[in-house]
Amino acid sequence: MSFISDNSSSVSREQVTEAYLKAIQLIDRRVAPLLGKATTRVLVQGAAKRVMDQYPFLGCLVKRPYTDVVPSVIQEQFSGVSTTELAAGLNALLDECFAGLRELTDDLIAPPLHEEVTHQLNQQQ
Repeated sequence: MSFISDNSSSVSREQVTEAYLKAIQLIDRRVAPLLGKATTRVLVQGAAKRVMDQYPFLGCLVKRPYTDVVPSVIQEQFSGVSTTELAAGLNALLDECFAGLRELTDDLIAPPLHEEVTHQLNQQQ
């Protein structure tokens, strides 16, 4: 799953960030009724922790729930990161979120939700 295609140099960091935050919000809306409101927040924090060594800019998502991150602050955190690296990091974050969902629910939620999130990200290109 990736928002950035090879020829999309015109996509900004803000667009990438917004697309992935919307994807995480979609996950939250689908998961919360089944597993509780805090589940997605914990999934995102755990996923960020697991990919933070490779993508240090995601450390801001470890320290606080993504729902508490103000867009202007997150843009500041990601300011020195290329659009391609940002997309790769956020893609890795989502992959880890889905891995966590598979651990929690096996294949009950993750596969159809993964397809829905992928579709949403592709629609935003």
